[in-house]
Amino acid sequence: MKKIAIIDDFEDSCQLMAEILSPYFKCKYICQADKALDFIKNFKPDLILMDYKMPYMTGIELCKVIRSIDFFKNTSIIFISGAVTTDERIETLESGGDDFISKPFHPKELLLRVQKRLEFAPLEKKQTSDVPTIFSVGNLSLNRSSRLVHIEHSEVVLTPKQFDILQLLIENKNKLVSRDDFMKKVWGHSEVTPRNVDSQINYLKKKIEGFSCEITSVPSYGYRLDERN
Repeated sequence: MKKIAIIDDFEDSCQLMAEILSPYFKCKYICQADKALDFIKNFKPDLILMDYKMPYMTGIELCKVIRSIDFFKNTSIIFISGAVTTDERIETLESGGDDFISKPFHPKELLLRVQKRLEFAPLEKKQTSDVPTIFSVGNLSLNRSSRLVHIEHSEVVLTPKQFDILQLLIENKNKLVSRDDFMKKVWGHSEVTPRNVDSQINYLKKKIEGFSCEITSVPSYGYRLDERN
């Protein structure tokens, strides 16, 4: 049975989510954000449901700490909160979150979002025997198995989303990749917009500044990875 960790400073909210999900998953919750990291390390959940606004430590701060730990860098994280602006929702995705659900939510929506997220296979798991594990493009190498990226001999630290975006671009080198393709193949069934794609690609381009190839924007469509002459 898959394990779900719930982090929310309102115990009623934790109990409600646990009640909805418990018939299908093993659920545990904690109401103190400052103790949540130890809780997560001990429980080792397959998915984390986390409030955006919490005392002592915000969901954004906690998410960044979780993503910095190798064991949890691919663990699904869904933010759940109410009265959040569009910029704040984008911030949750940029910090490493995979999805966002607004309160109040319908119980079936919560269940379906969790199920879809756990069923969604990361790109590196979609390998076949004839697909290489390591891609080399220009002076950059990308390892699908270890999820490590190097430019020449220097490691480039990327978020899970940035890694998947780069991998998708490399797999389609010199071909246009639409924003819809990015949203479908990188974010799955999340509530994301083209703005999320543009934002993450801008962050990615800054991190791979020494890359000898170029990520080219195609107005009103998407992006293409081009080799420089």
